[in-house]
Amino acid sequence: MSPARVEIVKKAYEKLDVNKDGQVKLDDIAKAFDASNMKDVLMGKRSEQDVYMEYMSLWDTQVKDGIITFDEFLAYYADISCSIDDDDEFVQKMAEAWKL
Repeated sequence: MSPARVEIVKKAYEKLDVNKDGQVKLDDIAKAFDASNMKDVLMGKRSEQDVYMEYMSLWDTQVKDGIITFDEFLAYYADISCSIDDDDEFVQKMAEAWKL
């Protein structure tokens, strides 16, 4: 990932780190996630609950302890990053998703 992409991911992680202890809990991500505006939900293809459960299963992948490390967070967005060619577009999507 480019430095610009890593920086915006870091900003999102820091926003989620409500205690400023360098750890994001799965609950913190859950509180910030809103499935109501997801494409499949808006089209009536899936329920908010289904989208929410799928999204939450993507986190806490390295050690199942309810804590999302920065490395786990970055790895998730590294995978997403591959599908977005333009740095500016990636940064914009991150800023919108996490209200940065």
